[in-house]
Amino acid sequence: MEGIFLPPPALADCVRSALLTGVPGGAYVLPAALHPLLLVILEGGIAVRRAGVEHPLPLLSVCGGTRGVREARAEPGTRILTVPLLPGGLRALFGVPGRAVMEEAVDPAVLLDVAGRGALARFVDSRRPAAACGSAVSRVWELLCDIRRDTDSGSALCVPPVLLALPADELAECFGVGLRQFERRFLDSYGQPLRSYRQQVRCSRMLAALSGGNPAEGWAAVAAREGYADQAHLCRDVRRFTGHTPRELQAGIARLDPAFWPYHIDPATLARHFGPSGF
Repeated sequence: MEGIFLPPPALADCVRSALLTGVPGGAYVLPAALHPLLLVILEGGIAVRRAGVEHPLPLLSVCGGTRGVREARAEPGTRILTVPLLPGGLRALFGVPGRAVMEEAVDPAVLLDVAGRGALARFVDSRRPAAACGSAVSRVWELLCDIRRDTDSGSALCVPPVLLALPADELAECFGVGLRQFERRFLDSYGQPLRSYRQQVRCSRMLAALSGGNPAEGWAAVAAREGYADQAHLCRDVRRFTGHTPRELQAGIARLDPAFWPYHIDPATLARHFGPSGF
């Protein structure tokens, strides 16, 4: 049952898809995340390390976007379901803007009203053994339909990736709003300012090149093609957003190191799951 699952029509404006996958046991480094997402732990467990202390994640977490890496550890046999949220999806489902959970992994119970917490409790109580994981995706869709607020996600700002390189004032003009209003709506919808989001998008797109081994033209040429000032600039961004140098990342991918499992997922699957912006 591992793979990608599209949402029902009632959720198509809030979430992109669901990806069911296994996570090797042991320590690993999570890359920076452009998108807020829902993380459902179907089997096993995951703990995130903060200030040297491991904090176990609940069965279901609302994870905000992050501008840096996170250290984590998974129990052997862990299986997860990830559901990236579209711009405005957090507000439509939980009534909060993207910036409210940036850098955080939140128990959804703190974001829900009484009815929503009841639906969440029923979802948790219905957790089934490994043999019945095939129903996990449909149960997650049912939960999200049950907790969805009346908020209209259509009011969210959604910038086509091909326009991201435009100056902010030109983007504001494209959407028919002033610059300050555009910046506020972008922060509300995406969870971080336009400038930092652009930096992360550029690095996320770089990961596709890394997964294919050493680029034929060399890293200096790649840096120039992708808009970096130089190769050192590229290396700083890769380390910042993945926790590794480009060579370390390539080596881990090439030897199928379990600690690099996020990069072992098929690139086409990742592109379908997260969209053209990457992780």
